[in-house]
Amino acid sequence: MKRKKLGVVALGSLLALSLAATACSKNEKETATDSPKPSGSAAASGSPAASAKPVDPLAKYDPPIEVTTVRSIDGNFKFAAGDSLDSNVWTKIFEKDYGIKVKNLWTVDVTQYHQKLNVSIASGDLPDFLLVNKEEMNRLAESGMLEDLTKVWEQYASPFGKGLMQEDGGIGMKAATYGGKLVGIPATANNGGVSTAQMIYIRTDWLQKLNLPEPKTLDDVFKVATAFAKQDPDGNGKADTYGLAINKDFLDMGHGSLVGLFNSYHTFTDIWLKDAGGKLVYSSLQKELKDPLKKLQELYKDGVLDKEFGVKPVAKIGEDIAAGRIGLAFGNVADGGVYQKDSHTKDPKAQWKTIQLVSNDGKPAIPQLSDTAGNFYVVKKGAKHPEAMVKLADIYWKLYYETNYAPNPNPYITDAATGIFPARYVPVAIDSLNTNLTAYRLLQEALKNKDGSKLGFPATVHWDRMTKFLAGDDTMWFSNMVFGNPDGSSYSTIDKYDKAKIGQYNAFQGPATPTMADKLPTLKKKEIETFTKIIMGDAGVDEFDKFVSDFKTLGGDTIEKEVNDWYAKNK
Repeated sequence: MKRKKLGVVALGSLLALSLAATACSKNEKETATDSPKPSGSAAASGSPAASAKPVDPLAKYDPPIEVTTVRSIDGNFKFAAGDSLDSNVWTKIFEKDYGIKVKNLWTVDVTQYHQKLNVSIASGDLPDFLLVNKEEMNRLAESGMLEDLTKVWEQYASPFGKGLMQEDGGIGMKAATYGGKLVGIPATANNGGVSTAQMIYIRTDWLQKLNLPEPKTLDDVFKVATAFAKQDPDGNGKADTYGLAINKDFLDMGHGSLVGLFNSYHTFTDIWLKDAGGKLVYSSLQKELKDPLKKLQELYKDGVLDKEFGVKPVAKIGEDIAAGRIGLAFGNVADGGVYQKDSHTKDPKAQWKTIQLVSNDGKPAIPQLSDTAGNFYVVKKGAKHPEAMVKLADIYWKLYYETNYAPNPNPYITDAATGIFPARYVPVAIDSLNTNLTAYRLLQEALKNKDGSKLGFPATVHWDRMTKFLAGDDTMWFSNMVFGNPDGSSYSTIDKYDKAKIGQYNAFQGPATPTMADKLPTLKKKEIETFTKIIMGDAGVDEFDKFVSDFKTLGGDTIEKEVNDWYAKNK
């Protein structure tokens, strides 16, 4: 049930680097064994056993240990002279300061990683720890090839790491649990969780020109969309504007998605929900979806929607926005730094803001959220040091995050002059879902106090950009759109969602079931085709009922059974 993500190159480090700080606890517990003992500790650093003693989870192994893994690389990996994936700033720190030698058994291009990994899984030739997807983790767990990390995580993870795993309410950790045992640690990435919620982008200069108030209800949104399509908001005397952006893949989360609109009706698409009886049901089959589909059909017939939306990819939506043909769209947190930026660059009079989703009934609209982890770090059953993987993550958190408060450039993060990013070399990278949300909040406080001297990286980047914008540098407009404006930037909207604690995750966090893997691509294609036909008026709204019946007959019922079998075992 994975949802496509729109890659946004234009934001670069703006939306890709982390900010947070923590001191790792020195009051964790560990079991004494005959493993090498960390210096300065009376307890051993091996795997948990009978009695637990307080230790420093970051204590150095003495004598040193060696752990093995496997890695993938891509064209973004650049190394300083003499460095490689086997020898770099991280490997040297691990070995010198912590007594952990990390050995890569093999390294391949990212496009070949899972193919080679499947060969290793089939042969049982696994390293001590490795990165896998949900399906691979499930297969390894079913075969009894993974170490139970329940106690290991509890004893060795720092408070910061444990906090990271609760940013999504424990959704990722649940996905990493098999048969009641924690078999993996979610490889969470920056800007996931609540930051994947949809929001409404709206041209405020058009609102002002047409004397329209900011939408407070879904009906208001439709009134604005109609006005933008029919009342010549650009003032050129031509009927060349559309009321609402829609791309042809509108069930994905790209700009011009309809996911946010469906959420505004308290409906969801392509995720599993728990019904009143406690059973998981597929959201795209629920009859409540007929209401938004009927409304979209009316808007299309009335000329509010682009007649050609069915063939327009996201890139074309971007072109329409830049050309001043669109002033209203559902989109993601990063979009303001791309599509709205292009709009303002081409027409400096174009002003935009974001607002939260508004509902059809006055109740808060709940945005659906993307899965927080699709990949997981796992440990081979019988590995001599199952805790080493967690300790490596602890070291990463300590150096990568805590040192963000050191003067730039942070040697563990980036060297902007050369394009070398040492953070990519680390073998265990588990990041905060709320990296930029944290940066937004720190920035707002700094702007309020007119003092950015205490900010860490990357909040300093946004401070510098906003300082320039506030001084009149309009090339920094995009920074105000994404981070600066406390009442209309995309992160201000994410901040509101987070503080209200709203968001709907997929209730099914397991790997693709057998029938899902076999049938779902075809069924999802039928879904988008049916919804498109209804919106364009090529089929009546009752065509939805036939779609539901066909979906269930062609594999949906079997998928539902498989999903609920998983759920029964993993509640």
